[in-house]
Amino acid sequence: MITDYNKKQKGGFSKRNFYFMAGGIIFVAASGFLILADFNVYRDRQTLNSQLNDYKNQVQEIQNRNEDFKKRIAQENNNDYVERVAREELDLQKSGEKVVAFIMPPQPKTEVPKQKNLWDGLTAWISGIFKK
Repeated sequence: MITDYNKKQKGGFSKRNFYFMAGGIIFVAASGFLILADFNVYRDRQTLNSQLNDYKNQVQEIQNRNEDFKKRIAQENNNDYVERVAREELDLQKSGEKVVAFIMPPQPKTEVPKQKNLWDGLTAWISGIFKK
């Protein structure tokens, strides 16, 4: 009897141990798969949130431009506005007006003295020694 007990102990894995081991491996693999899928969903959500914010900013810019256009259309019948736009944007003038343009003389370029680094100073000092 004692010998039968020792044989059962040394016999290796039993079916019950095999099922526990297989179940554990499947559990770990499924957990890993779910964690990886969750990470991918999180990354995709961050990307989509970033795109959503960009689109919101674009919509806001378009709405602002639309309001500006509406204001310009409302002022279309205003003669002062039409005259200002013609002068500033289209470079037009009234008949009999003379246009005066101011041409500025070119500014002389001032050279910024070059910053000497340690190497330039050292080579100048060494070359100065040999010139004497």
